[in-house]
Amino acid sequence: MRRRDDHWLLLRSLATAAALSTVALLDFYAENIAALAGPGRVLHYAAGTVAITAIVAAGLKILLRRLPLWRILLATGLMVFVFFSYDVGLIQRELKAHLGQLAPLAWVAATSVIGIVALAAIRNRAAVSVALVLSAAFAAPSIARIAAFALRDGPAHTAASDSAGTRERFARSPNIYWIVLDGYPRQDVLAEDFKFDNSDFIRSLRGLDFAVLARSRSNFPATVNSISSTASFDYTVESEGETLRPLPLQDMQARVRGKNRTVARLTSAGYTYVHFENGYDYLTECAPDQPRCVRGNLGLDELDIAILSNTPLVDLVVQRRQSTPFAWGGVDDLDAKLNAIRAMPSPFFLYAHVLAPHPPIRFRSDCSFRPADPDLQRWIPEARPTFIEQLTCVNSQTLALLHDITQADPGALIILQSDHGTAFRGQFKKPPTAWTDEDLHERFGALNAMRLPHPCRAMAADDLTLIDTFPLVLACLSGAEFKPHHPRFFVTPYDDSADFGRAIEYSSERVR
Repeated sequence: MRRRDDHWLLLRSLATAAALSTVALLDFYAENIAALAGPGRVLHYAAGTVAITAIVAAGLKILLRRLPLWRILLATGLMVFVFFSYDVGLIQRELKAHLGQLAPLAWVAATSVIGIVALAAIRNRAAVSVALVLSAAFAAPSIARIAAFALRDGPAHTAASDSAGTRERFARSPNIYWIVLDGYPRQDVLAEDFKFDNSDFIRSLRGLDFAVLARSRSNFPATVNSISSTASFDYTVESEGETLRPLPLQDMQARVRGKNRTVARLTSAGYTYVHFENGYDYLTECAPDQPRCVRGNLGLDELDIAILSNTPLVDLVVQRRQSTPFAWGGVDDLDAKLNAIRAMPSPFFLYAHVLAPHPPIRFRSDCSFRPADPDLQRWIPEARPTFIEQLTCVNSQTLALLHDITQADPGALIILQSDHGTAFRGQFKKPPTAWTDEDLHERFGALNAMRLPHPCRAMAADDLTLIDTFPLVLACLSGAEFKPHHPRFFVTPYDDSADFGRAIEYSSERVR
């Protein structure tokens, strides 16, 4: 009977250690379920965390042979739980306020102390049952959110193709390169807000046969909304007035990852779709079923950082002089993959989204590495000068990339755009209804340069908005009439805003 009780106690302690070590990951998945393509990578982290917990417990058992295994498992699970609690707002704020850069080391020390105290103090077998019940209580809200999401939301709806089941014939079929430089401002915004003259870069683009649209605007201020709208040539909102809202996030993500009208139309005409994976930004990763995926710089990406930020590990890495584990993503990553892209069956349509010059500010003007915090939302006004340094690096790398493309593929149709402008005025810290004309101008003024076949260049009006990018391209290829949309502009708050889930429309007169 005693042996059976021991086995039951060991099983409960194993379950408790597993639950304690993974409850933070369960909570992360529940909080971000709408933004994730699936649970796969979070499950990999959970499996790794359980494995590390088991290894630590085994090591402690070797060192502390006289202690029963159930006590070691319980203490180890508790240590991992505390280690993953570093990102709790109050804890981190107080630690950093009082200890500064020593905060992550202090949390590692605190985790160890808690483990030692638990090993010494926990002697009653009932503690296992108590800990198991508490673990279940911690996990219950996350499980409920996941279940509610699964019941409420079906599979994402992707944009319908205009040519489903048919094969199109185009009058011309050049290779198409859609290169997005994330957060690259329009030239007049650079002049007005940054006192930076970008005319050398603009002249160089024109020298490469680009039409640079001096008054082009994005239709949305956030990447997922802007790219999904551009690729689907449709405003990705639904309803009207006070109930106006963006389409479900999973729907827009699917469009960004190739399930959109542009890809459908081009593949129906014999094009090969090629998706360049940026390397850092989770949104622009290849879809799991994408057969033509070209991966940029490898390393820790946005999802890795979001998960590991629950621990002190990211802060410990950032404090080093070289943050090499981060897959920052730069224009030269795309240039390095041109041979792999050219090897794809022609004609091809490449979507390459580069997370530059968007923060993190990690490049100096000579493109040497600048240690940076891996935070995509660090639009700090004081960082304008270093942003211009990063943009200078982006300019030189972009021109090198475009020279390489045009020399090897002189007939290439190239779209060089940003998805939106900058946000150094603190736009996303304001209510979406409180944006000034200057706020709108900075965020919606977008780089837009097009290298089109000569007969199509008159279509590219100076004030073209991004939603009309591919209607123009498709009209050029097919010889059909180009019919631009009535321009509309929407502010879509981020998920840390009380207004997340709303879309606020601004008149075209306000967005210059």
